[in-house]
Amino acid sequence: MSAKVVMEGRGRDVAVVGTGMAGLVTAYLLHHDRQQRFRVHLLDKSPQISLTAESIATASTHRGTVWADVPMRAFAGGYYHNLLRMYDHLGICYQPQPFVFGFSRRLAHQAHAVEPYMIHASNFHQTPPIPRGHFVRWIWEVIYVLFCYWWFVLCCFFVRPLVFGNSEGESFDHYLRRNYLPLYYIDSYLLPMISSVCTCSHVQLRRFPASDIIAYKRLIHRQPHFVVPDGVYTVQEKLLRGLDVRLGVETMGVLPTSQGVQLTLRGPTGVYTQLFDLVVLAVSPDVAAAIFSPARPSLQEVPTTTVQTVAHTDFSNVVAPLQDRSALHPGPGSPQMICFCTNGLVTEAIHAQPNGILITTNPLTSIDPTTIIRSAVFTRVLRTPASQGVLREIFREDGPTDAGSKRDVLVDELARWRNGDDGVYLAGGWCWDGMVLLEGCVVSAMRVATDLGVAIPWI
Repeated sequence: MSAKVVMEGRGRDVAVVGTGMAGLVTAYLLHHDRQQRFRVHLLDKSPQISLTAESIATASTHRGTVWADVPMRAFAGGYYHNLLRMYDHLGICYQPQPFVFGFSRRLAHQAHAVEPYMIHASNFHQTPPIPRGHFVRWIWEVIYVLFCYWWFVLCCFFVRPLVFGNSEGESFDHYLRRNYLPLYYIDSYLLPMISSVCTCSHVQLRRFPASDIIAYKRLIHRQPHFVVPDGVYTVQEKLLRGLDVRLGVETMGVLPTSQGVQLTLRGPTGVYTQLFDLVVLAVSPDVAAAIFSPARPSLQEVPTTTVQTVAHTDFSNVVAPLQDRSALHPGPGSPQMICFCTNGLVTEAIHAQPNGILITTNPLTSIDPTTIIRSAVFTRVLRTPASQGVLREIFREDGPTDAGSKRDVLVDELARWRNGDDGVYLAGGWCWDGMVLLEGCVVSAMRVATDLGVAIPWI
């Protein structure tokens, strides 16, 4: 390589906007480029790193502070292939974590009444407790649920989601109805479980592309769940080493110019502009659309919602399995309890942490304010067959196509912005063709690095 090329490479300034998992991994990969061609500047409007901004320090050990992740970040083998390889590369300690899932429903005619109806162990690792006085009913419920569960599993492995004439895939709702999954099983088990993974309402989940959920289920089937016992704060620390980080700096505009990409920034000293060679927007699609006009027509088609997560110690409205606080301090590797409580439209998920803290996502009832340790509202990116097609176009991913479809003609006429055009990239859990989870964060960061010729050290 000539000296001129080396000097040009060393002069490339890259702004990575956003300090969630996608932003941190992107910055890490570019900063550790073997040829040292990039100067990485990590920016975030928050005064704290976003990945663990709401996490809670719970204890101190000889290894350092132990953190409770808010929201919970458990991950399953099979689906999180790249996340696990990155953790191995970084030397992150993670361990298998079995769960016990409790299912219950809110009774409409009583304000705080809850009716438990099933307890299930992840991957059937143990026999669930039998409720007293309801043995016969429980046996029939178990038989019914097992039959429906294996019905759904067989569908996932042997019935492909459809692709319609307009090149859009089948929705999850259409897939369930086409395969005649029983309505009671869908409303009482399937939707509460999966909507808690996606942190969205049942209606929103039904609109997801069936291909997302079917692929997810196929890959995690019979696979163990994992957690980072000390919290993702340990991941954050390793990804941040050596990086130039500027917090409390809001990106207000992204403008491609002939000299590079100009960012309009607002910091403690006021509004100013700064020129970069490349910019990576590791933010939600609504934020990216607001500040980067070339991608706005496409990103406005990607739906989002908000999700509330509360860390607290209010046991007054929780279901019976969580009332016994002595059971909430298991040893390492012991099962942890997650209770799903549905009202038919939304499912509240309550995760009992080993330290006795409850983390409730999408709370259905009020929580005593005096017991709240941390409360946060997150933007959640949703999926639909239409937005799936839009994102496939942006990221140049292969998907079901129909050369004669009206949508392809419309795309050609609009000449949509594509990832990397104008020196601007997108990264995030939503920036790939799959469930909006941590794996998407890692994959999208790897895509940016690969496009810039940076080797991925864990491949």
